[in-house]
Parts: sequence; C-alpha cells; structure tokens
Amino acid sequence: MGFRPFEILKDKIRVEDLPKGPERPLCDEDPEEFFRKVRPLSGKPIFWSPAPKEPPRFEEKNWPPRKIKVRVWQTSEYIEGRAPGVSQEVIKALREGRFAVSRVLDLHGLTVPEAEFAFFEFMREALFRGERCVLIIHGRGLSSPDKPVLKEKVRFWLERGPLRRHVLAYASARPCDGGPGATYVLLSPKPWKTK
Repeated sequence: MGFRPFEILKDKIRVEDLPKGPERPLCDEDPEEFFRKVRPLSGKPIFWSPAPKEPPRFEEKNWPPRKIKVRVWQTSEYIEGRAPGVSQEVIKALREGRFAVSRVLDLHGLTVPEAEFAFFEFMREALFRGERCVLIIHGRGLSSPDKPVLKEKVRFWLERGPLRRHVLAYASARPCDGGPGATYVLLSPKPWKTK
C-alpha cells in the first residue's frame, strides 16, 4: 500500500469547511452580470495622481556640455627631457605622438628591482635592434603615498642611467597611449653594438 501521511486528515476535513468557488465564471461576453457583482470598497476613497513634473535642471542651449580638451603637457604630471643639441621641435613632435612606437614595456605591478632589470633589458634590446621610439608604461603612481615611484625611477634611469647617452629625448605620452602614466623615449638612430 505504501506510506500515506495525509490519510488521517481525510476524516478531519469536512466539505462544508472548504471555500466555495464562483457560481459561474465571469466572461467578457456578459458585462451586465459583472457590474451587478461589483460592490463599493469600504473606507475612504483613494485617488491616485501622477507626481508633478519638475522643471529641467539645465538649459537646453547648454546641453550637451562641451568637451574640455586637456593636453597632457599642460598638467603637473607631465615630464620631458632632451639631450644637448636636440631641438624643442623634436620634443613637441614626440609629445604629440608623431614618432611610430616600435616597442612597449609595461612595468605595472613590478617592484623597483624587477622594474629596473626589465627596463635595462628592454632598452638594451631596443638599442641593439636600432629602434627609434619606444613606450614605457610606468603608471601614474596614484596609490603611492608621496609621489609616483616607478615614474620617478624611469625618469632617473633615462637621465642618469648607464644608457643615457643613447636617449635623445623623452616625454609623457598622449592620453591614448597612457598619458602621464607612460613615457615616449626617442633613441639614438645609431644601432648599439655590444663590446
């Protein structure tokens, strides 16, 4: 026969206790019968009205707002440098991204010793291959407590490092290449030879 846990409830429920369903289902074809069954609600009548429209918070003639063009070289985060004899026009062309970038080095997430090793290996290989312009991504250092650590180290290595004589110029990159979190480096056109 099997397990039937609700079998004992059969005798406890009477047919009179069950709620009665509608006598006859209402349908769209008999609206008079529907309205005969309608009764007014008890209590206060409630009226709903939509919230009043607020006036616009802007004048339409000023919308959409104009885009403000910020040039990286006009910010306090911008860095640049050049070797003696390199013209200001070269720096301008470099910061405007007019030199084709042939290689990219990303130093994000590296410690200073790891970044230093990666930087010099990258630069040696670029010089050995005779590449003219490279991009070094060091980040903006926004999470550093005082100033951007890797950005300052890259600047130091470019200006005072052992490969400085091969660096003609450097400048912060355009926003599409990393902005102040990256630096274009223009290298000497002469290929570097190992001794």
